[in-house]
Amino acid sequence: MAKPSPSRSDLKYLFKPTVSLSKAERKKKKRGFALAAGLLLALVQLVLTVLFQITIFKLDMLPAKYLIVLNIILILVFLYDLTSQFSRSHILGKLISILLSVLILFSYLFTSKFDSVLSKFGNADTTVDIVDVCVLASDKAASLSDTVNYKYAYNSVAASENVPAAIDSIKSETGHTLDITQYNTWNELIDAFYAGKKVQAIVINHSMINMISQDYENFEKDIKIIKTYRYEKEVELDTANINVKKDPFIIYVSGISSDDGADTKLLDNALSDVNILAVINPESKQVLLVTTPRDSYIQISNNKGVTGYDKLTHAGNYGVHRSMEALEKLYGIDIDYYVKINFLGSKSIVDALGGITIDSEVEFTNGHDAAPVAYHFVKGENECDGDMTIAFARERYAFLAGDFQRGRNQMAVIKGIIQKATSPAILTKYSAVMDAVSDLFLTNIPNKAITDLVKMQLGNNTPWNIQSYGINGDTDEYRHLEVVGAYNASIVLPYADDIKNASAMINKVLAGDVFDVEEYVNEHESSTETLDPYPNGSSKNSSSAKTSTSTKKKQ
Repeated sequence: MAKPSPSRSDLKYLFKPTVSLSKAERKKKKRGFALAAGLLLALVQLVLTVLFQITIFKLDMLPAKYLIVLNIILILVFLYDLTSQFSRSHILGKLISILLSVLILFSYLFTSKFDSVLSKFGNADTTVDIVDVCVLASDKAASLSDTVNYKYAYNSVAASENVPAAIDSIKSETGHTLDITQYNTWNELIDAFYAGKKVQAIVINHSMINMISQDYENFEKDIKIIKTYRYEKEVELDTANINVKKDPFIIYVSGISSDDGADTKLLDNALSDVNILAVINPESKQVLLVTTPRDSYIQISNNKGVTGYDKLTHAGNYGVHRSMEALEKLYGIDIDYYVKINFLGSKSIVDALGGITIDSEVEFTNGHDAAPVAYHFVKGENECDGDMTIAFARERYAFLAGDFQRGRNQMAVIKGIIQKATSPAILTKYSAVMDAVSDLFLTNIPNKAITDLVKMQLGNNTPWNIQSYGINGDTDEYRHLEVVGAYNASIVLPYADDIKNASAMINKVLAGDVFDVEEYVNEHESSTETLDPYPNGSSKNSSSAKTSTSTKKKQ
């Protein structure tokens, strides 16, 4: 004889003492417990389903066809799990309810984490300028009060608008008038600082320290920061009114990795070592990645209205918007969004992913400038953890092509991260990966645009045609950096035809054309004539040629 199914009438025996029940009533009590457990599981399943659905609707990532199917499945399974508790298949219903609840819980946590990461991408239009007061490391001064009788100096050409504000703060905090000298070049200022007679303390933008260290190798070790001022500023960028599911757009990717490994915070102004334009056409599924060398000698501007020929990387000292402005002028384009990448953050995400595979173009061993450990990389695939990835991305002295090869290596790192992040392996590591992602990127791409891109990709799995193109050029020395106020600088003069071809290909992608970069370049002119603004060498002046580069005054 088949066992009777649980019924609502069995629930009334739940709280009755077992000793007072007959054998038949005890069986009903047992069925009542089974029914109550099943109903509780169904309730938990319903709550998790509702929470998951709310998050899914909020993110708006799933295409409508998938969303409808998902809702129908969840509703039907819930109804089965609920009604099965009143039938002989209630055990199967409980098992399905438990398994589905675990799956929904995992999905809810994943989507909630993704939503949390998106919210961390805020404040993307805020820049932070750090101003330091420095003395020599051997100096006994430990605070501003110890420097009231010191001779101060700053570079009036390269200084941001916040350096004078910092000087006013120093005067206010010490209650003294400063003996301060304005210099027009870093060479004379730093030489005077090391000499210690005319200058004992300097006021400097923190982002400039790395730049100075390229000419004065031990500068960071030779100085001591005794005071730091932090200035935040909202930067108004033109809001791109773009439907990323249909309209083409351009993203500027800025990598702020420093050579010594001391990466700055994403919000801080910093040298932009990686400069990639990602030109994306969602209709044609064409992506063009254009890399511009960090030392390209092009026009940049600072925040005081000074415009001149300088290294592209130095534009980042004045904010990511200045780097975008320089590239827009170089290629004759409009950039819609930006993404700043912290390559120190990439260590965390690579480790969270359990390592990545990097396809290297060349075989090499990194030096100590890139990492404290020397790693050997073979040509082809390399299995890398976070530390190896950082070494791979930072090395440049091991290559004849220098920064040109480093730029290609950093693109290989990004590709390796994307490939691993889109593999099934991420499912077991999603929490750690999501935490790491928030430290890796800063972007002004609206949340809706990001979710629209995800929705578009889920709805259309057509492969993207991803092409890349790198700008080449000739290196030159003894150039005047007109914005940061330095002389005798080594720079890169981009090839004119490379810039011309890149600009043409960018416009082809925007127009919806699908093409192969290698074929296009082979069909078009490509000479080694450079974009040299001073072909007669008029910018090749040493700092010693300047007759008057400093002005001394009381402030």
